[in-house]
Formats: sequence, structure tokens, C-alpha cells
Amino acid sequence: MKAVGIICSPRRNGNSEVLVREILKSSGCKDVEVFYPNEMDIKGCQACYSCKEQGKCAVNDDMQKIYKKIEDADIVVFGAPIYMSGLNGQFKIVLDRLFAFLGPAPEFKSRLPKGKRAALVAPQGYENVKEYETHLNQMKAAVASIGFEDVKVLQAPGLNGLGEAATRPNLMEEARKIGQSLAQA
Repeated sequence: MKAVGIICSPRRNGNSEVLVREILKSSGCKDVEVFYPNEMDIKGCQACYSCKEQGKCAVNDDMQKIYKKIEDADIVVFGAPIYMSGLNGQFKIVLDRLFAFLGPAPEFKSRLPKGKRAALVAPQGYENVKEYETHLNQMKAAVASIGFEDVKVLQAPGLNGLGEAATRPNLMEEARKIGQSLAQA
């Protein structure tokens, strides 16, 4: 099995990375690749609809590398911290560009092969796990609409320190369970 991690946090070794890597490790996938969109040349969606007319995105940037890996992967794990009451901008840019995997209107059917599984990791500083639940459900639905089945969500509240998630046994265990469930689906 193949897996891809897309860590949208600008902080290396931060909570998003710690939890994404734990999910990937627990999935048992031997072929794993991790991307850091903050360090890549990825432009926003240009709304040109070339992806609907030509079947692929016309923007020639580093997102092309991610497209290929997602097409080949069985599992994709997104890491996106909560900033200003929503998932951060780096994740939103990637999510908008994944629109290229959808066919033309009005159906917008996924072009991805069936059976792909995904997880969304969302660390947040605020302690209240319910605070951003509605927004996370919207992002989960958006990821599912691209063609992923049974998208898992790991909310990780109360994390402010760099890599603090590694010191929270309950979060690390939840990450391991998600990784194992993605592998078994």
C-alpha cells in the first residue's frame, strides 16, 4: 500500500506533523511520501476550468507532484492546524487545487480511483474541541467529495507548543487507531 502525508502547517516538527506521521506509521504502509505545501511553489486555483475541459489542472507548479502521488496512493493524510477559527491557508490552497480531481458540472464526479481513504488532522490551541466542529465537518465533506471514502478526523485541542502532541498519549493513541483503521478499510 502507498500513503501520502500533506502537512500544511508552516512549522516543521509541529503538532500537525507529529500526528500525521504517527497515522502514516501506524498504517503500515511501506511506500510513504510527505509533502510540505508551505515550502513548495503552489498557487491558488485560477478558476480557469481547464481541469474540467482538459481533465487536468493547467497551473504548472509543485501541485503537479502532489496530484501524481494522490492518484497513486491508497491513503492520504492531511495535516492542517486551526488558525483564526478555520483550517489554515496552506491547506485551503491545496484543497482548492484538488478541485482538479472532479469532472465537469453538473455532476462533478471524482476522477480518482475508488477505494482511496483519507484522514484530516486538525491541531488547535483552543481547549474546546466543539469550537471548530462545524468547520471541520465542512472540510471533511470537501475532502470526501473529491473521492475519498470514510474520511477520518483527528481533532487535537489544547496544543500550542511545538510538537506538544507527542507528549499527549491519548492523541498519539487516537492517531495510531486512525492509521490502523485506514489500512484495514
